Amino acid sequence: MTGSSVAGVITAVATVLIALGGVITAVGVLLPILRVTRDTHTLVNQKFTDLENRALVRALNDGGVPVPIDQSLPTADGTGQSPTRHVQ
Repeated sequence: MTGSSVAGVITAVATVLIALGGVITAVGVLLPILRVTRDTHTLVNQKFTDLENRALVRALNDGGVPVPIDQSLPTADGTGQSPTRHVQ
């Protein structure tokens, strides 16, 4: 091997190692960003669903249609059950 081919091999190996380090760094930075983005979308979508449900319950109550209690929601006494449901 000549001196220039040894230098070429060393340069190629160093370039590959730098590229791998860049990929590892990019993935390490990207994953937390994606996690925060997913959590943000979950919060926004849940808020939108809650607003839609509130509007629907209000419309049904205004029309005289009884609305069953959503037992998954906590109440003031912490039981998750209330005798009636009227949305203001």
